[in-house]
Amino acid sequence: MSDLWANLFRTWDLIKPPLRPPADVVGVLKQLIDTNSAEMALLGVTPEFARLGKSLVAVDANPHMIGALWIGDSATRKAVLGNWLDLPLPDKGVDAIVGDGCLSAVVSEAQRLRCLAEMARVLRPGGRAAIRLFARPAATEPLDAIRADALGGRIKALAEIVLRTALSLPVAAPDHGLKMSAVLDAINGMFGDRKALMAAGGWQPDAFAFIDLYKGSDTICCWLNEAIHVAEASRYFADVSLVPSGTYPVADRCPILLLGSPRH
Repeated sequence: MSDLWANLFRTWDLIKPPLRPPADVVGVLKQLIDTNSAEMALLGVTPEFARLGKSLVAVDANPHMIGALWIGDSATRKAVLGNWLDLPLPDKGVDAIVGDGCLSAVVSEAQRLRCLAEMARVLRPGGRAAIRLFARPAATEPLDAIRADALGGRIKALAEIVLRTALSLPVAAPDHGLKMSAVLDAINGMFGDRKALMAAGGWQPDAFAFIDLYKGSDTICCWLNEAIHVAEASRYFADVSLVPSGTYPVADRCPILLLGSPRH
């Protein structure tokens, strides 16, 4: 487990949309999946998704995240320690799978494909997966535009700066991976001592604790565009589409990848 994922739970409450899903996203998932009758799996322990489904099993490799964020086991839902690349679930065992940013949280093309293959394996015929993406825009946004919006008071959450920066920095195919320390370096390069940024956004120094975890981190996340996500998913699912996830800031870069008809 990487250094960042091992410690991220400590600053979870500081992370806001778009890095966490707002209520819009939950509403869209309920439209896409018959959550009242579905036996579901959740990749991670995203609290906003944890109450979906008639029943739900959440899979996370980080015991600290489970301990800090999981809503608690019950007769109809539980969290288990496990790897998304080798899901501890039976073949054709669930009606639906949901996840938030999980295809960015794996470190390579090979891992993304393995994760998609595992989703296809555990979905029943007729089942669906709905995964919120963090997708690069067709035209890369210049860092100067992010800086201008932030210093102009047009950005209300540090998470927006993080996501827009990560989706703007150069990455290389086929992995499209980027160290999160590079994202912090770019943010620090844009905002220097942070005083002007804090004044513009009304933030106190402790609001930066979650991004300061990136300092010196070797943790890699993947930041690819929608077309590549669709192409990769199409290897394992016959029905692949993108669905808007809401109207919150930067929602246009956070579509839901809707997957159906798994190729068993």
